[in-house]
Amino acid sequence: MGGDDLIAQTVLSSVASPGDAMRSVQEAQDGDVLGNYQLERLLGEGSMGRVFQARHVRLGRQVALKVLRPQHAQDVSFVRRFFQEARSVNQINHEHIVEIFDFVEEPQRGQVYCVMELLRGQSLASLLKEEKLSLERIQRIGVQVCAALGAAHAVGVVHRDVKPDNLFLVHRGGQMDFVKVLDFGVAKILTSEGTGNTLDGTIIGTPTYMAPEQAAGLPVDQRADIYAVGNLLYEMLAGHPPFQAPAFGQLVVQIITQPPPPLPDRLASGEPMPPALAELVLRCLAKEPEARPQRLEEVTTALLTLGSKPAVSLPVDDEEIPTRRTRMRPDAWWLNPRLPMLVGGMAIAMLAGALTWHGMEKLLESPAPAPVEAPAPVTLTVRTFPEGARVIRADTGEALGVTPLVKELPRADAALGLRVELAGYVPLERQVRLDSHAVIEVPLAKEKPAPPPPAPAKAAPRKEVKRDALIDPFAQ
Repeated sequence: MGGDDLIAQTVLSSVASPGDAMRSVQEAQDGDVLGNYQLERLLGEGSMGRVFQARHVRLGRQVALKVLRPQHAQDVSFVRRFFQEARSVNQINHEHIVEIFDFVEEPQRGQVYCVMELLRGQSLASLLKEEKLSLERIQRIGVQVCAALGAAHAVGVVHRDVKPDNLFLVHRGGQMDFVKVLDFGVAKILTSEGTGNTLDGTIIGTPTYMAPEQAAGLPVDQRADIYAVGNLLYEMLAGHPPFQAPAFGQLVVQIITQPPPPLPDRLASGEPMPPALAELVLRCLAKEPEARPQRLEEVTTALLTLGSKPAVSLPVDDEEIPTRRTRMRPDAWWLNPRLPMLVGGMAIAMLAGALTWHGMEKLLESPAPAPVEAPAPVTLTVRTFPEGARVIRADTGEALGVTPLVKELPRADAALGLRVELAGYVPLERQVRLDSHAVIEVPLAKEKPAPPPPAPAKAAPRKEVKRDALIDPFAQ
């Protein structure tokens, strides 16, 4: 649980203290029933709470329960932070952020907990202890983290505690390393209604991954998360974070005053370090927020463009690949066994006037046409919410693949029309320019069920017509 192991210097004070009844409340244990859920086993714990695998007692659905510790359940500031996590996650509603289904507060029983989706996989922190990641995996993980945090920033939420422990990797839809960002418990809301949750001077987060302004207790915005992404990329590339110290004070001094050490020439996996990637990471780790990329889209684009290689033209060696002129050098003619035939043919041509020596010289001196290099392809990335939608070219009807889609296409100046289709959802069309790498996100809306056909109109009942008796004009 990110935020559970945070080192915080806080000026917030508890507005309520636990009473005698609270002192008797025990920590949640395996087998306990909280609301509709029975706790099956402990998954992890920290200073703020514990996370259990649980099962709905009637429906049988397995979930994860994040339970606040009893001593914090009566503290308004802790409960508020806990609720803010659930609210922030549901406000963002992104596929790469863990889903929270419910928030339950029962202060009289000393129980406050969140009901979340149960993830099966491992944290990035544990993966980094086991493996040295390849460049391809680092790119894939980095792009997904940027997508999740970018969605949070779009609704005014700053995570403030991005670190390997808060990134969970699962297998989903045949895709490995599918990222889920966890723990928005220390998130900051930048909207007007969310300001004021944290007083200035409070240091909240995990020190190793804090931005300089965050470590100094200054106000932060989305650029603090961009710094944390740089920290994350640095650790995946080098095998360790840029700043390390045995004491909190020493670590803060390094973060605020010292430049990050240069990245090595090779990744921890042994692959050569791309200079553009090293430059990107150091930009993200700039001390001043203004010197960093201002939006995560910049980081995403830079990560995606690492895989595109410009066309390389090989140098031409005049000795190995002779030009037309060097093939006809006079000193080379004497080595040709067909010399008499060539001379005879040339003499006849000259006598016939078909060729002149001046014309032949012009022909021999004409340079070979320069090879035309094809423009480097561009990368098209299409994400839909939900995933699994088909992406089709509107002009040719060609199916490009299923989302999340990453595909190389020829570079073009004209806009390309895309059609996105998913059963049960309204199909959408988007235009995208392929003069550079492009990333588009398409939220899909569910189709409304077709209204039932109107019932056939019932025929009006036929009224019986009674004829009046005939009037006899001759009757007396």
